[in-house]
Amino acid sequence: MNRSAATPTRRVTALRCVSPNYVVRNADCHSKNIALYYTSADDVAFTPAYDIVTTQAYPRFASNPPGLSIDGRKTWAPGKTLERFFNTRLGVPPRHYADMVERLCESAVTVGHEIIEAAKNESQWNGIAKQMLHAWNEGMASLRSPKRAELFSGLTSAINAAGFSEPDAPDASREIIGRSELLAKPRTES
Repeated sequence: MNRSAATPTRRVTALRCVSPNYVVRNADCHSKNIALYYTSADDVAFTPAYDIVTTQAYPRFASNPPGLSIDGRKTWAPGKTLERFFNTRLGVPPRHYADMVERLCESAVTVGHEIIEAAKNESQWNGIAKQMLHAWNEGMASLRSPKRAELFSGLTSAINAAGFSEPDAPDASREIIGRSELLAKPRTES
């Protein structure tokens, strides 16, 4: 979708499809998970976001970078790159981007508190809850402006109050997500 074809509603929807994956640290967000539906070339819209998982909560997937590259980079520390991408490619003004990110982060904090409560009731869920909350906290920090980060709440105090330790270290090897074991091996030139 080019900038001229992107209506304000489509721009916001695009932001909502990509940004949550940075907050929750979903390395499995790739182009096949961002779908469009259409009835004609003039009637194109994004489908609702789906398949969003905190892959970083699982040590064997924790080292994986995001599935989508933004301006040629696959990194969990996008800095201004993500904001610039939405501004230059979709016409989302920086102020609107910052507001959208903050609403997303506020939602993550609210759900984070709910996760802590759920983990209190289901002790077998403590390990994954701890990993998720740490990943979300890092994800929020990566999207927020460092100059304004201290103005907003994160999950650090809730993580500490819940008694969660530091996150488990990622496994040393990186497991590629999205490649079926049923696919043929890539051909090598001989």
